[in-house]
Amino acid sequence: MTIKVGNAPTSWGIEKPADPSYPSWDRVLDEVAGSGYTGVELGPLGYFPTDPATLRSELDRRGLALSAGVVMEVLHDPGTAETVVAKAREVCALLEPLGTRLLVLIAGWTPTRVATAGRPADAERLDETGWRRLVGTAERVAEIAATAGVTTSFHPHAGTDVETADEVERLLADTDPGLITLCVDTGHCLYGGIDPVELLIDHGERVTHVHFKDVDPGVLEAVQTEGLSFWEAYRRGIFCPLGRGAVDFSRVAGALARIGYDGWGTVEQDASPTGDSVPATDARASLAHLRSVGLAQ
Repeated sequence: MTIKVGNAPTSWGIEKPADPSYPSWDRVLDEVAGSGYTGVELGPLGYFPTDPATLRSELDRRGLALSAGVVMEVLHDPGTAETVVAKAREVCALLEPLGTRLLVLIAGWTPTRVATAGRPADAERLDETGWRRLVGTAERVAEIAATAGVTTSFHPHAGTDVETADEVERLLADTDPGLITLCVDTGHCLYGGIDPVELLIDHGERVTHVHFKDVDPGVLEAVQTEGLSFWEAYRRGIFCPLGRGAVDFSRVAGALARIGYDGWGTVEQDASPTGDSVPATDARASLAHLRSVGLAQ
């Protein structure tokens, strides 16, 4: 099956609204379109233009759609809950006039989980109070999104408090399926000890978004044998172009066909931290691999 495939600013190393080392937003949009993609995620709010008319014009002239917005914040801290909600409101206010109907929600990194990412047995889990706060904040974000006609898709992520199989299952059990759906990231699943194909099949009715990411099996093994933290693994290049790592995208394609998935797939091949690769080159290689397994046109 083929689906709509976009890319994301993180593939160009964009993790914050601004940084002097970043390429310009217009260059990133040019390279996303020039690499063959038909969509792009918003990335951190403030990197792309935040005026809806300007952003729509820039996307339209490159033949791109805005596939989703993103909010990645710590969700269980009562001191930051209102900030998270305000950020979600800002993002949705941009998505609504652009006709973008999806918000990807990710629990932010925490030091304890960054230290044990990829090692579920060593992970320090939230206590009951912390977990209820996380769920409550996530549902508040989803309620705000729903008022803008936007679906919230929760993204389990390495180095956060929703990373492992038991945490994903608990999140899905403890949240309203009418508010919280699921974003399956193939690379972060493997990193956290989850088979992404099994997750897609087991929860196909909740899946509203897919991130295509690959992980280097050698670095993933070092996470286990050397106890690498998330950032140490990242600096070693754990995230590689699609088709060069441990994810079997042919199986992913089969699972998506089995559940009748018809949403977007976003390539997130985080830019090399060593600067020894060209993001546009990697973007083209990743899309070529998706085409080779029948996932993209």
